[in-house]
Amino acid sequence: MWVVFSINITIKAHMMPSFTRDETASIEIPIRLVVYVILTAAIIALTAIGLSHIWPGITTDSMEKQIAPMIVSLNSMQGGSARNLIDTDFPSGNIRTFKITIPEDVDYLAFGADPDPDNDHNLTNTPPDLLTEGGDVIFYSSQKGGKIRIPLDGYVELREGLLDNGRWILNNIGNKQYGAVITEKGHFEMTFELVYDPISKEKYTLVHFTDDLDAYINPYDPSILPNNIRISLNPASIPADGVTKADILVRLKDKKGRDAPTDNVIINLSASSGNLSLMNLTTIKGKATANISSDIVGTSLITATSSGLNPGYAYLTISPVPIILKLNKWISNESYILEGNFSTREDLEYTILFSGYGTKFEVPLMGVWWPNASMEIDGQKIGEELIDSGFLTTRSLNKTMIPAGNHSLNIRLKNDKYLPLLGDTNIYVEKIELMW
Repeated sequence: MWVVFSINITIKAHMMPSFTRDETASIEIPIRLVVYVILTAAIIALTAIGLSHIWPGITTDSMEKQIAPMIVSLNSMQGGSARNLIDTDFPSGNIRTFKITIPEDVDYLAFGADPDPDNDHNLTNTPPDLLTEGGDVIFYSSQKGGKIRIPLDGYVELREGLLDNGRWILNNIGNKQYGAVITEKGHFEMTFELVYDPISKEKYTLVHFTDDLDAYINPYDPSILPNNIRISLNPASIPADGVTKADILVRLKDKKGRDAPTDNVIINLSASSGNLSLMNLTTIKGKATANISSDIVGTSLITATSSGLNPGYAYLTISPVPIILKLNKWISNESYILEGNFSTREDLEYTILFSGYGTKFEVPLMGVWWPNASMEIDGQKIGEELIDSGFLTTRSLNKTMIPAGNHSLNIRLKNDKYLPLLGDTNIYVEKIELMW
């Protein structure tokens, strides 16, 4: 009986502990609860702290993964065709379309302009005289990571578009240009098209998107950004007579090829041959002029340099002075030789041009004969041409190498035919030209 009773008491003691008498049990349970609570709170706190640091990184990574291929594509599309904004029949320009997801904590994604240049987190109060971005940039801002600026290639000019009668045009309300800003969350498809404005002669990457903000593009001021020098010549070729001049126009340009009207920039001008009217120029509104003449045949390399700017180059063709023999005489028989004399400065190949007209000999039912003009220079036959026109005409003879020096030219009639009432083969020689 004792054994059984002992067993029953042991079971009861384990199954039904007394909290009033067992002090160990009454202390042990609250300590465990406290430990559990402390551990749970610590885990929650660490998780919150970790997420606060990890979340901005997740957002940045997500945005950069979407923007990176977009940048590559926007830069590469600049070499494609551009749609004329004025010509309504012009085909579409080079187009790219991207799918973009805006996370919940991203405040905005902007193309071409900073919608919050004063950094007051208000996108609607940008002062009208505040300098903003110039189109070649992408911005986005997140609640945790702040504002991120991503530069594009300098030739990219992003602009907000406006749908007008089924065609996307530049949004230029208020005579300004704007960037395109997305402020909503979720999924978007953004289309970019290369367009050309023939009035301003500017090429833009037009965003097929219109927002309700006025994130304007900074009016570009090229006067403070000269980058290189351009030279233009008028005309591009002159004779080597030492008198005829070619005008040289030097212009300052910005990195996009637009005029940079900067004053008082010193330009050093040089030429590989020829005589320059000025060698040191000073720009007025980004321009300077000079002229050049030469008595030496060839090509002159004209160079314009200035400190801090990429130099400009132009090539001037200096042609031999045309040799013109004005004869204005008739050759009426084969024994007559029409003579002319000329001189050359250099050994050059010339084209010989005959100007004049002829008279014909005609036999009914048999045919018509026109005179042949034969030409020699220094006793060497240059060529023979049929002068089959009763009106002034020009014939080109063979190209001929003529050395420097004095020369004689002879012209003969080779087929003299004459009968009363049937006609006479004569030649009228107005002039002979030797052209380079």
